[in-house]
Amino acid sequence: MLADVSGSMQGAPIAALERGFASFTHYLNNDVLASKRVEVAVVTFGTVATVLVPMQEARGLQPTRFTASGRTNMAAGIHLALDIIEDRKAAYKAAGLQYYRPWILLLTDGQANHEGFDAAVARLNATEAARGVTIFAVGAGPHVDWQQLSRLSIQRGPAPLDGLKYEELFEWLSASLSNVSNSTEFARTDEALAGMGQQISLPPLSGWASV
Repeated sequence: MLADVSGSMQGAPIAALERGFASFTHYLNNDVLASKRVEVAVVTFGTVATVLVPMQEARGLQPTRFTASGRTNMAAGIHLALDIIEDRKAAYKAAGLQYYRPWILLLTDGQANHEGFDAAVARLNATEAARGVTIFAVGAGPHVDWQQLSRLSIQRGPAPLDGLKYEELFEWLSASLSNVSNSTEFARTDEALAGMGQQISLPPLSGWASV
């Protein structure tokens, strides 16, 4: 999870995000299989990017506080999230463990700083093209730069959040991860994952997206 916590998220938005994440932890804690198979990290980005929740099994997740301030350094957030994913994959490969294709859920309510943004997008696009990550970009509110957000994924467009329906968004994410954790689409390398043709059915976006 890669969350914008810049100053524009202060007030109701950050409170709604916090409630949504709390619901997410509760759902996964109570899903027997997903709680063991799903691993989650939370990276936030304001003026700097921070690991708010280190990578861990879902059964260890707890609600946490989100604090909004600063600018929108999305580039730093993207690089930090990819670094975490690459480190985790290396650990799996060294141990001979199978893994699912990682997901990045990116949430933002505004426009990213331009410093370093192009390079971060290039790295993200290259990782996605190599089947190294699946990206879900979600924009919230009237100040989202949709053209900018659409560059984050070469496979799917960004989705607009309906109001502050973060809880509904995280319910969708929880159900989606539950579906994935019950699948057999995992491998020891990205190359092996890329060769798999299984399609995992995800719930519709209608509960939280204004589409």
